[in-house]
Amino acid sequence: PCPLCHPQLEGLCSFLQLSTCPEHLLVRFCGWLLALTPDLSYTSAAALAEQLFLRRVLSLTQPPSRHLMAALASFCSKYSQPFCQVLVAAVLREMGEGA
Repeated sequence: PCPLCHPQLEGLCSFLQLSTCPEHLLVRFCGWLLALTPDLSYTSAAALAEQLFLRRVLSLTQPPSRHLMAALASFCSKYSQPFCQVLVAAVLREMGEGA
């Protein structure tokens, strides 16, 4: 469970299986997020970044697919600060622990 999630958002993430959905659907979901008005709050965007990308990024053993890169680019075009707070911090922390 993500520490930043509101219970409703966590339930939605689980219901939609966002952390494990196929990457081509991830691209479509992120495209839908771009059209969302009003924008998500910082907390909600950070929670979604964690649900959508964290496990995928940390488990990469080869370069990311074009679908994953497209989803990341789409998400970051609107929610770059929450993305960086969640993903970049986690990747740097993981790299530090592995060093």
